[in-house]
Amino acid sequence: MKLPEFSVDRPVSATMLTLIVVVVGFISFAGLGLDMFPDIEFPVVTVMTSYQGASPEDVESSLTRPIEQTVASVSGVKGVNSSSIEGVSVVMVEFESGTNLDFAAQDLRDQLAMLTDYLPENVRTPLVLKFDISQIPILFYGITSDIRSTKELTKIMEDNVAHRLERLDGVASVTVESTDRSEILIEVDREALEAHGVTLNQIIQVLRFENLNLPAGRITEDHLEYLVRTKAEFASLREIENLVVGMSQQGHPIQLRQVATVKDTIREASSIARIQKSTGVVMLVSKQSGANVVRVADEAKREIEEIRAFLPPDIKFHVAWDQSDSTKRMVNSTALVALMGGFLAMTLIFLFMRNIRPTLTIGVAIPISIIATFIPIRLAGYTLNLLTIGGLALGVGMLVDNAIVVIENMFRHLEEGKRRRDAAKVGASEVGMAITASTFTTLAVFIPLALGSGIAGQLSRGLALTISFAVLASLFVSLTIVPMIGSVFFKKHVQTTRYEKEFGELWFARIKSGYTRLLSTGLRHRRRVLGGAGLAFIIALALIPLVGTEFMPKQDRGMLMLTVTLPTGSSLQETDRVVQRVEEILVDNPAAATVLTSIGSSGEGGGGFGSQGSHQGMVMAQLLPQAERDQSTEEIIEELRGKLPAMQGVEIEEMDMSSMSGGTSSPVEIKILGRDFAVLEAISTDIQRRIADVEGLRDINSSLEEARPEYHIALNRQEINRLGLSSGQIASTVQASTLGQVATRFRLAGEETDVRVKFKEEDRRTLRDIQMIPVTTPMKTQIPIIQISSVEKQKGPVAIQREGQVRAVVVTANIVGRDLGSIIRDIKARLRDLEQHLPEGYFIEFGGQYEDMIETFKTLGQALALAVLLVYMVMASQFESLVHPFIIMFTIPLALIGVVLAFLVTGQTISLPTFIGFILLTGIVVNNGIVMVDYMNQLRRRGVEAREAIVQAAATRLRPVLITALTTIFGMLPMAISGQEGGEMRMPMALTVIGGLVFSTALTLFVVPSVYSLVSKVSFKDQP
Repeated sequence: MKLPEFSVDRPVSATMLTLIVVVVGFISFAGLGLDMFPDIEFPVVTVMTSYQGASPEDVESSLTRPIEQTVASVSGVKGVNSSSIEGVSVVMVEFESGTNLDFAAQDLRDQLAMLTDYLPENVRTPLVLKFDISQIPILFYGITSDIRSTKELTKIMEDNVAHRLERLDGVASVTVESTDRSEILIEVDREALEAHGVTLNQIIQVLRFENLNLPAGRITEDHLEYLVRTKAEFASLREIENLVVGMSQQGHPIQLRQVATVKDTIREASSIARIQKSTGVVMLVSKQSGANVVRVADEAKREIEEIRAFLPPDIKFHVAWDQSDSTKRMVNSTALVALMGGFLAMTLIFLFMRNIRPTLTIGVAIPISIIATFIPIRLAGYTLNLLTIGGLALGVGMLVDNAIVVIENMFRHLEEGKRRRDAAKVGASEVGMAITASTFTTLAVFIPLALGSGIAGQLSRGLALTISFAVLASLFVSLTIVPMIGSVFFKKHVQTTRYEKEFGELWFARIKSGYTRLLSTGLRHRRRVLGGAGLAFIIALALIPLVGTEFMPKQDRGMLMLTVTLPTGSSLQETDRVVQRVEEILVDNPAAATVLTSIGSSGEGGGGFGSQGSHQGMVMAQLLPQAERDQSTEEIIEELRGKLPAMQGVEIEEMDMSSMSGGTSSPVEIKILGRDFAVLEAISTDIQRRIADVEGLRDINSSLEEARPEYHIALNRQEINRLGLSSGQIASTVQASTLGQVATRFRLAGEETDVRVKFKEEDRRTLRDIQMIPVTTPMKTQIPIIQISSVEKQKGPVAIQREGQVRAVVVTANIVGRDLGSIIRDIKARLRDLEQHLPEGYFIEFGGQYEDMIETFKTLGQALALAVLLVYMVMASQFESLVHPFIIMFTIPLALIGVVLAFLVTGQTISLPTFIGFILLTGIVVNNGIVMVDYMNQLRRRGVEAREAIVQAAATRLRPVLITALTTIFGMLPMAISGQEGGEMRMPMALTVIGGLVFSTALTLFVVPSVYSLVSKVSFKDQP
């Protein structure tokens, strides 16, 4: 090996090379972004289409179904789901993992362009959107004032805060949301309208054509070119009032103020928002894709503090969500457990070697390896997040393995009488090939993880590559820095007794001799040893069903979000009365820092925060950091449920914030698919009844809400045609009269305000008022709508969901106190009889986190199988044998025994992190077997008798096997016991590795020699 020789012969060059790596590593570290999770790209494109005023059923038939059929033909589409609600069609197109979403979105636009001409006239062009998790706001502020209206607060925030924040580097957008929005309202008097013979459509058309600012070309005059523009925009409300909207029979102009009142007011409220029980506005700050969350948030917070000095003192800012704060706490806690792990590993090395010099050498090697790892992380475009820092923390214990092997071999040559420089060069060169092969065996495990697809692949790729970079860096350090330090820092040649004393051989001799006796006994009864190990493996397999399963461990993200749903059609005030009870309980809880409440939805993005109507409300609470509160998020929610009185028809559901990274919101989703909503409703009701008492289920809910009461105005088409009218004309008149129609926009001082036309409230309050809305015929006569229509009282669905172009109803539920796999198993048992007797054309599917879990386990199972195959191939090439790798592979099932026992003792479940941990374990446990088998082969090649070679090799390699295993175990121990932020993700991986490594190491010391002796046909029967 040339690297050790270069490092020892040219120590200054090696030192400078090391310093270059360290400097570049620090520069790379400074440029790394900081995030909670790696950037996850969900292969989903959403098509949103607006059809104002259309019922969910009309939206489904006119928009959703044609769009579904169109997008399903695009290449790479995996599935199509949709939701049709009043006035809006939302079609979600899921593509195969790895699809380029930019190209996929363009393909969708091209396909939809051909469909546009066949959609109804009032339909807006379909909007194609990609979902980007980086668009989730990083800062969420509630702003209140004791003396100002929300309208005034909104203006102050938009004029003085939002624009300044948007200028900051890394800030993508700042949105100010309020329930109160300015509006120019033209309230039309129906009686005056009829008296003057003016129609509502006339008013709307006049407003549109009188508020213009159009270019009219250019002219040249005196060698100068002038642009010509026709400017006729409204300059004041008085201009609007004086508009001529018609002529009387006597030829006199009819002005707008004669038939309507023009008001500068706020939009009619359909939602309520509160912050800390006070009305206010909400400000959302979003970062640019790839920007550092912590840096952008810190700059935004500093800017806000500077701005507040110039704002009126009555304006208060409440932090409702700060992603950077939780990210910093998570990163700091993960870095702390990595440091603690490194310290424990070094302490263990000192206890084994009883020599400060090799301990300090390893103490130098670990940080250099970590710093060097930052370089490829930066080059690969990754950020520092829970997975990459977790990879470094997991790798700390593994980083010392190569250095230990090199140091031990260098000491052996010192003991043989070589000079320090020669011992360093020869000692490192001798084991160079062995530690390189061992490193590549570990790397082979991570190749399948790095190449994985789907959510599991995106989450594990950063961790796998980080550990790979770290072990490669440790290999480089072990072959360069360690020999160079050893050639200068280690003591010169010493006698054998002095070496044994200083290198810890004397105190370890008792352990070694005891192990030799036990091994000799075990080899004489090797069939019992192997039989016992096999029985333990079978028992472990039998115990696996007792270990729970879930997609991702439930994390405490420091925020809870609850939706409160009343019977459909409940008024805004009634919903607010119920929501206030939830709000008061949370405000009084000392763990809640800020509580935001939203009831209803404006339907235009303001103030609703996701609610779908006046019967729904949402309560969001920002909690104190975990270290500053006694309750977890789950415990707070359970306490809330206990304090709330039973209210008939009221459903309170928790939104699982910890699962947002996985793209789902409900752990349990049972999908019922079919055609008839009546049948779907009956089946979903039966399912809710059957699973109601399943232990651990909470918030059982159906997507098919109670039908909303509706009045249907059925038009008499024959009478309409006779009078020369059209259905569209009548429908638009009714819509403008009641809901109102934005005729134009009033521009003043750079601001735009909607100008809405509708009847005054007393003319649209009752059904009779609507029936008396006048319609003007081509003969200029006015007739009330009641003459050409009839009214039917019916109920219409709030939303129509479809899965795979088939109507679907989804029963959802949250879970508490039990794992997802066990709950789904109980649910399936209760629904087995129902599934067998479903009507033809109806079927049940399980989605949500369970579907994600099954897909993830399938992906990681394939990765595990490929990892085992690659490890075998690496070992086969190392040993130049097809048999010896099989001997070492016995360590993998032995590790499973420890993993299962660790899970049963600690209550952990099989999830994405634990699966990743087991794949990682596969690459670690084989190293112990490699060390043993390699030395057995070396001794036999030297002519040592087979039986003696097996016992001598196992005894000689006992200490390096124990040191490497225990340093890895102790290095990961802080991760396994840390309960700080991010611990829910770190703990399962660490426990998997620790449990598997403890048992595999203990059993490998006896099983591998036994299997080797059997394969080599070496008998121990005649030994005493």
